[in-house]
Amino acid sequence: MVLFYSCTGKSGTGQGSAAVHKPQSRGLAYEVALIVPRAVYNGELKDTLDAVLRCSTPVLPQHEPLFRVDVVYPDGNLTPWRTLRNRLIVETDRSVKTPRMGVARDVVAVPQVEVKVEAASAHELAVFLGRNKERLQEVFVEAELEYEAANLRRKHSQRTLEELKALTGHTICVPTGLKASKQGMDFLWTGTNLNDKDQNFVFYSYLWDGQPFSPERYVAARDSALQANIPGSRPDQWMQTAREAGQPLILTRTRTLYNMSVYEVHGLWEMHDGALGGAFVALERVDSAARRVLVTEGFIYSPHSPKRDLLRQMEAALRTFR
Repeated sequence: MVLFYSCTGKSGTGQGSAAVHKPQSRGLAYEVALIVPRAVYNGELKDTLDAVLRCSTPVLPQHEPLFRVDVVYPDGNLTPWRTLRNRLIVETDRSVKTPRMGVARDVVAVPQVEVKVEAASAHELAVFLGRNKERLQEVFVEAELEYEAANLRRKHSQRTLEELKALTGHTICVPTGLKASKQGMDFLWTGTNLNDKDQNFVFYSYLWDGQPFSPERYVAARDSALQANIPGSRPDQWMQTAREAGQPLILTRTRTLYNMSVYEVHGLWEMHDGALGGAFVALERVDSAARRVLVTEGFIYSPHSPKRDLLRQMEAALRTFR
């Protein structure tokens, strides 16, 4: 990918010119304006673009599209879409020898991400978008997570922050609705305690043996910590990682966030011998000085309402852990 970054708010003359003030961007969570010629979109490219933008959000109990998509044709009025937070511009240009994708930030509003994809023909666009599907999705998902994390740093549950700091010395910024709490041995849970649209945060840690992250070790540590600290209404009930044919329903990857290696996990949880369940996201980090693996997790319970935005907000909250 080729990344193009805009100026940081000052004019480029370097001669003391006044700062350039850009308006605040607008848009719903995970809303993307798809700006594409009518003939191109209604041809062979429609299915490809739908597969990129309207595919299922990973690891949710049912289909929810990855993005809210507003299809905008360039021959119409583009003014309402200039300041949208996420913009995808798709164009055909016969002079383009090799398909290309560029990313610009804060073009006309702040914060804003604009991705432009160009190719000589609709067919070449379709092939290029298919091959770069995950990269393109990642640009917008990362931008939305960082946007929400910035909002949470400004307004968050002070109670959760103070409880975690008192217990562990660490801090985190979770949504203000997380007011109920429970502490255990090196364990903290806070949640909204709702019957729907319920959000929860969990912190626990376990001994680091010097080995790299692995799904098996993660699931074993998670199930042990949650069985001990989040029981159900009966003695034979507790929270655990959901499984199918004996295999845990999780997606994992090791990545770098804020110059630190973390283990990112998306998965489904269930109540052992119970009917409750939902989705979760977690980050593992190694505290090498203390020889501990620190785990932050957000999980949701929302049987009657959409889950994507609730879970993504908790995922953004995990990024504020310090």
